[in-house]
Amino acid sequence: MPVIREPAVAGQFYAGTPGGLKSSLRECFLHALGPGSLPEVDEDGPGVIDAIVSPHAGYMYSGPCAANAYAALAADGIPETAVILGPSHYVAGRRAAVSLDDGWRTPLGVVRVDRDLGAALLEASPLLEEDERAHALEHSLEVQLPFLQFVYGERCPMICPICVCWYPFGNVDEVAEDARAIGGVIAKVAGRRRVVVIASTDMSHQVSHERAQRMDRMAIDAILALEPERLLRTVVQRGITMCGPVPVAIALSYCLARGPHEASLLRYCTSGDMTGDRGSVVGYASLTVRRTGGEAT
Repeated sequence: MPVIREPAVAGQFYAGTPGGLKSSLRECFLHALGPGSLPEVDEDGPGVIDAIVSPHAGYMYSGPCAANAYAALAADGIPETAVILGPSHYVAGRRAAVSLDDGWRTPLGVVRVDRDLGAALLEASPLLEEDERAHALEHSLEVQLPFLQFVYGERCPMICPICVCWYPFGNVDEVAEDARAIGGVIAKVAGRRRVVVIASTDMSHQVSHERAQRMDRMAIDAILALEPERLLRTVVQRGITMCGPVPVAIALSYCLARGPHEASLLRYCTSGDMTGDRGSVVGYASLTVRRTGGEAT
C-alpha cells in the first residue's frame, strides 16, 4: 500500500477544501500584488528556469507574492520534478531530511514523490538522510504543493521534498560549503533532466515595514548577484531574520553548478501590504533564476 504524507496545515495556512483552495489560489494570481492573471502553461516553454524562490506564509499574507514565481514557472514549461527545499521550523542540526514517501496529499489530491531521484541523492551525499519525522509538521514545503497542482493540474511535476535543518547556524564557512556541496549533488544527479528547485523562505520577521524593506534588500541583492556565501554572511552579520537562507543558498549553488544564470526579482512585499498594519511585519520575495547558457560539464 502506498505511503502518503498527509497535510499538516490544510485549513490553517491555506483552505482545507478543494473548492476553497482553488478559489483562494485564483485570488492569489489575480491579486494586485500577484501576476494579475491566471497562469498559462506553455507546453513548449524554453525550460530555462532552474530555480524559484517562493514564500511560505499563510496564503492570505504571502500567496499573491508566491503566485508571481509560479506564473513564471508555468510560462517556462513543465518540469519533470520539483526539488522543494524548505527550512525546518521544528528540527535542528547539520543535516537535510529527504522524504521518500510515495506521495504528499493536499486537498487537491496526491502529488507523487520522485523516489528514484531522492534515493539517488541519498546515495550521493552524506549530508542528506531519509527522515519523514522532519516533514511531519513542517509547513514550509507543504504550502508550495497547491500552487504546483493549481498551475499544472494532471500534469503536475513529481516532487522531491528536502527539509533543511541548518538554522540557526554559527559557522558560515561550514554552512556555505555544505550548501555548495548539496547544490552540486542535486545538479549532478539531475543531469539533463528537467528539474526545478523551489527554495521556500520568508524574509524578515516581526520588524517594521521600513526595516524589513531595508534589511531584506541586502539579502535580495546577494541572491540577484548569485552569491550564496554572501547571502549567508549578510543574513548572519546583519541579523536578518530570514528563515530560509540555507535553502536559497543550496538553490543558487545548484544553478551555478549548471552553468551561467541570471536572477530576477518578480515581487517583494510585506504582510503590511496585505493587512495595512506596518508596525510589525514579515517580508516576502518571489524570484526566478534562469539559465543563460549551456549546462556546466
